[in-house]
Amino acid sequence: MNSVLITGATSGLGNQLAIDLSKKYNIFCIGRNKARLRELKEIGCNVLQVDFLKDGWLKKVRTFCSEVDILINNAGVFPIKNLSNSNVEDFDFCFNVNVKIPFMLMKEYIPKMKESGYGRIINILSSSAYSGSKDTALYCASKHALLGLTRSAFLEYRGTGIKVHSISPGSMQTPMGRTDVRQDFTSFIKVEEVSKFIEYTLSLEDSMVIDEVRLNRAIIR
Repeated sequence: MNSVLITGATSGLGNQLAIDLSKKYNIFCIGRNKARLRELKEIGCNVLQVDFLKDGWLKKVRTFCSEVDILINNAGVFPIKNLSNSNVEDFDFCFNVNVKIPFMLMKEYIPKMKESGYGRIINILSSSAYSGSKDTALYCASKHALLGLTRSAFLEYRGTGIKVHSISPGSMQTPMGRTDVRQDFTSFIKVEEVSKFIEYTLSLEDSMVIDEVRLNRAIIR
């Protein structure tokens, strides 16, 4: 049974993925919400409470799961703040969580995937990876950066048995999505649908690969 590491597993899409994929895979969940981690443990997931903003987090993750077959970089932050009101601390916070952590986890696990000849990396981006917004300048910039990193990794590891995917959903019905009061939350994408798409993506083992995809809302309000 393949092992899957999911970051941001205690909320939103990450939580739904942990629930859905636990039926087929050996799941390792990382998150901050202790109560939600306990719930995931009850359905058979391996869990670890980690704060990515504290020193030593990578050592804890390495001890928790030394090797994984599938890495899902889902953890992210969504600061709603325009450029004129943003500062260097805001920049560092957003880019550390949304770009640096996926980069470090890819660096940690890809060499072991290369040794085994099999690996899957799924980086969860956003429709903001393809657009800009006056209210979320740093968030959009971080997702553009992660898209560039993912595109490059896809090409670099093509043919090695490692597939690198970027999946960019539009606004989703998650706690993070609810903070965006600029739009109608009821028109947002259901996380169950995105989770099903990711599960399908992971099922492709032959001649086809989904390297980059945008999942858009059917209705925008």
